[in-house]
Amino acid sequence: MYANESQALQHTLATMDRFREGLARAFPWPHAHAATLADEAIVCRCEAVTAGELRRCVGEMDSREVNRAKAFSRVGMGRCQGRFCGHASAEIVAQACGVAIESVGRLRSQAPVKPLMISTREVQE
Repeated sequence: MYANESQALQHTLATMDRFREGLARAFPWPHAHAATLADEAIVCRCEAVTAGELRRCVGEMDSREVNRAKAFSRVGMGRCQGRFCGHASAEIVAQACGVAIESVGRLRSQAPVKPLMISTREVQE
């Protein structure tokens, strides 16, 4: 029974991988696109942080890591918790520092990871 289930899961995963690879080829991620944004461009919609503000954090406050820039600018501290601006802010910080994006880290999430309505409650059985 487990062998059949395993084969079915492997087939499903292979199908999903082919689809994912096709999407990646059709719509490639625009690497380093955010790094070329004008200073006035808003990177973090929740906190209205611009690309220029992030560059200023690097230049004036030596924010060589994206979480340090977060501390000075509030990028990634809004309702989305960096889900929309995290990668772009890392690209901008990396470009301003002149380093690879991998070396600036990623935004750390804060609880709650996903916003919940105050009226949300656990259902008792």
